Amino acid sequence: MQQSNFLLFLVLTVLCVRSAHSCMCDITHPQNKFCSADFVIKATIVREDLEFANNADDLPFPLMKNYTVQYKNADIYKGSSLLGSSDTLVIKTSGTPWNCGETFTLNKEYVISGFVSDGEFFTNHCQWNPEYLSLKPHQRRGLRHMYGQGCSCTVHYCRGDACDGDFPKSLNPDQTCIWPGSYNTNDCYAKYGFCLPDIFGVCDWKQNRMLRGCLKKEGGVLP
Repeated sequence: MQQSNFLLFLVLTVLCVRSAHSCMCDITHPQNKFCSADFVIKATIVREDLEFANNADDLPFPLMKNYTVQYKNADIYKGSSLLGSSDTLVIKTSGTPWNCGETFTLNKEYVISGFVSDGEFFTNHCQWNPEYLSLKPHQRRGLRHMYGQGCSCTVHYCRGDACDGDFPKSLNPDQTCIWPGSYNTNDCYAKYGFCLPDIFGVCDWKQNRMLRGCLKKEGGVLP
């Protein structure tokens, strides 16, 4: 009993310390998230199972959340060779928000992206996991066609004077599109932008009417 109380005290102490250190994710374009993921699917959440340490149900939080999802073969955007022939899948995520655990709502449909480790499927809050109904038509088109065509490119986010400074040495200018972002990370480029290579392999934003219209309305320009 004393050991259990000490463990609970230790956990609560960690909670207090970490409450000021929530999950921090880099600002990343949906195309980059698509390209860096092992799998991307559209799926419905059908079950949530909470996994506690050593089955200790008196702990105030789960260590892992395991979501069972259901999907159609036509809704596998990436990673079909990893998913096999089943129409259900268990996707794991951290049970705590400070470790970037993701939270899904039962019976809702999401785009879920993530990585595979030792045959298990994982996601987190820094992956791209929007509700499907929240996506713009261009983002849905990106999932089915355009994002995959641009995986040889990189979208580089910058803001303000940083966009006019030296180009990051780790990036090849010919394979990079500059995303002059705002504090609204779901801006015109995120909603309507595709960074694609031309016939020479040089990457640039693909011109389209919705992107131009959005930038004109918001007072932005293509870099």
